[in-house]
Amino acid sequence: MPIAQHPYLWIPGQGPDPDALRRLRARAPQPKQPMGEAWFMGEDRQMYAGLMHPDPQAWPSSELENALDALTSGPRSFGHRAEWSRWFDFLLPRVLERSDDVDFYEMLVSAVFVHCLDPALPGREPGFRRDLLDSLGRRLMAPSCWHNGQAGGSDGLLRQLGSRIHGIGADGAFSAACCLVLRYLDSDAIEDWLQSVLAIEDPDWRCAFVVWLAGAAVLVFDGEQPESMDNSPYLDIGWNRDWLLDGSVPSRRLDRDAAQFAFFPKPQIVALLASLRRHLDLNTLSRLGEQLAASPIPDRDRKTAPWQYDSAALLVAERYELQ
Repeated sequence: MPIAQHPYLWIPGQGPDPDALRRLRARAPQPKQPMGEAWFMGEDRQMYAGLMHPDPQAWPSSELENALDALTSGPRSFGHRAEWSRWFDFLLPRVLERSDDVDFYEMLVSAVFVHCLDPALPGREPGFRRDLLDSLGRRLMAPSCWHNGQAGGSDGLLRQLGSRIHGIGADGAFSAACCLVLRYLDSDAIEDWLQSVLAIEDPDWRCAFVVWLAGAAVLVFDGEQPESMDNSPYLDIGWNRDWLLDGSVPSRRLDRDAAQFAFFPKPQIVALLASLRRHLDLNTLSRLGEQLAASPIPDRDRKTAPWQYDSAALLVAERYELQ
């Protein structure tokens, strides 16, 4: 019989699960050969030999950034290669162990979307999906992202939520994490996750989630891919390397016959809509806007942020058909 799993929740202070990271590491030993660049001409190919060091903290940051870029852009143009697949699995848990993982989080999420192209994850071990979500998916819940129950913390991944001079920031790591969970979380677990997201008692967080829902409408309802998102600036939910994601490998621009996967699977969309209609209504949206306007944060642009939220809330109410 299948093993029963605990509900999947986002709870501030409960970051990546060490056991999930350990299992991801155990499944992916270090490749025997260094990884090389994706784009080169001639016989000389740059190899990222620095990543062969046994301590991830010792990896040169420039090599790691170039490797993550190659893992995402390479398959888009050349198709999947065993070398990139092995190195993706190896890097996934170990990047999260670095003290500067905030610099690479969004790139790592983009690499997941390329190397786990089919949301059903065929060929992966049964526990891989949950370990992915319990590690990378819970990075925003790490204690370093929060201070006294408010988003911001010391490491910067959520800093834009608590100090937005130019409006509400629902892009970057925040958007990447929301997209990761909605894409890979089992549909029957969406309800608990959404309730946990809305239960976080931080007006900045909740309003950013409403703006994210508004920006994500083109992915949820219009069948768009991150590559083709064309939201207005106030609904920007982009993240690093999202422009490389069109649901196919190689890119459909290079191979029209390449299989293309919807960014969010249909069962997850159905579950999200049903849950939103149970837990988010017009009264709640209005109350969140009032909390935003009353926020004591001194450096908020008190004209831009309320207008941005109100516009996003109206769009969410309409497109998600909230009562």
